[in-house]
Amino acid sequence: VADFRPLDIAAGGQGAPLVSLFDRLWLRGRPGTPVALNLGGIANLTAPDGTAFDTGPGCALLDAAVRESGCGGLPYDAEGALAARGTIDPRLLRRLLAEPYYALPPPKTTGKELFHAGHLRRALSGLGTLPAEDVLATLARLTAETVADAVRRVGGTEVIASGGGTRNPVLMRMLRERLAGVPVRPSDALGLPSAAKEAYAFAVLGFLTVHGLPGTVPASTGARHPSVLGSVTPGRKGLRLPPAGPSAPERLEVRDPRGGGT
Repeated sequence: VADFRPLDIAAGGQGAPLVSLFDRLWLRGRPGTPVALNLGGIANLTAPDGTAFDTGPGCALLDAAVRESGCGGLPYDAEGALAARGTIDPRLLRRLLAEPYYALPPPKTTGKELFHAGHLRRALSGLGTLPAEDVLATLARLTAETVADAVRRVGGTEVIASGGGTRNPVLMRMLRERLAGVPVRPSDALGLPSAAKEAYAFAVLGFLTVHGLPGTVPASTGARHPSVLGSVTPGRKGLRLPPAGPSAPERLEVRDPRGGGT
């Protein structure tokens, strides 16, 4: 099963984030307003009411800054070691936070077509030569601030984080500082490996597709209706579905907690 986004886009949706249905299911039953956060190249979150959106860069600009500087010998800041030695530059942070995307209401989605090395170079223009460590510290603060603002927007009382950004202790420390009083823990603490969560989520989406069940939540993507996602490519032996039976799911019910039906 592949090519998940087009059918949601055809229904008027953003085509992302696609893991919101999975996030709602696996966090169901937790007290308060648990928020699922993915810190990949782009950060996105899902709230229990179905609100889901990309908050902005997760690690995309951090990785771009490392590649631009050539520091560390890797295409990323391993363990946040470079950012840990840096100092936040308030001028650069103000410029980065002025990006109009952050003020847009959800549903919304973005990607590396916006948050890339050129975006960073424009923000740095005219600021002189900043140490790479200071740039990385400032970018970590940018991600922490924009994610924290998004968590507060949806009234999150707990953050369950996954993705590569959870392995950056500087980013996680800054996020916890910006969300004082709101627990921030990796999904590993709930038994779901943070590095594998997205793979689990897409396995569930594939299962739904081959069973003819919708894999989207309109409140998350802005679509007019739920859609069965993706296209199925049979293997060399064809496609064999399990036989229908009394235990086979016939429909997927997504109930709107605000009383808007299913």
